[in-house]
Amino acid sequence: MIAPLRRLFAFTAFAITGLALASPASQSIAQSAPDWTSRVSQSQVGGHIAGNPAAARKLVEYLSYTCPHCAAFEVESHDGLRRGYLADGKMSFELRNYVSNPVDLTVALLARCGEPTEFFRRHKGLLFSQRAWMAKANASSRESRLAWYEGDIDARIKRIASDLGLYDELRRHAPQTTNAQIDICLANKAEQAKLTAMTKFATDQVKIEGTPSFTLNGKLLAGAYDWKTLEPLLASR
Repeated sequence: MIAPLRRLFAFTAFAITGLALASPASQSIAQSAPDWTSRVSQSQVGGHIAGNPAAARKLVEYLSYTCPHCAAFEVESHDGLRRGYLADGKMSFELRNYVSNPVDLTVALLARCGEPTEFFRRHKGLLFSQRAWMAKANASSRESRLAWYEGDIDARIKRIASDLGLYDELRRHAPQTTNAQIDICLANKAEQAKLTAMTKFATDQVKIEGTPSFTLNGKLLAGAYDWKTLEPLLASR
């Protein structure tokens, strides 16, 4: 588990067998069964839900986009979580933000830039490339970093996106997005407010101590900070 990145930044964020022998009825059931792994919706607080939003078991991850353990969890859990726990509709998985620094805020707004149904594509892409754009952040000059903290908040967020090459990075996962559309997303006050509210809730109500953190049906899963530690807890409950 990794604590918020205070060192660099301050907070400003499926075997088909016997198919030929299958009865028409069984084929009809198979064809009508929903593919919950491709279903995306939004929660009331602004989180993005993969799977059946009405599932009895609700897993929530609180993540920071600048947290390397969050990027590692996305890589390690992606297939196992969706095929093993979301596919049958008995569990949902919601991503909520814990914004810990200005870069985190910028990337979170970019992940939310576009159709909500495509959120997880953007989310995955941005986390998979985290090492590259975080390297730019860590290598940035003192002058550049000062510009991330001075002046209008929208201008500062745009400066971060520009300095770290995030306009082009987002277009790798959403090719039709223009710079003008990205600028609108970065300046979206309603989205900024949702990110702030989710962060405050995670701190004040859930009382997470770092990211990633997980809750199952509202209960914090102590000691779960990666797929290796989380998966056994899911399997046993």
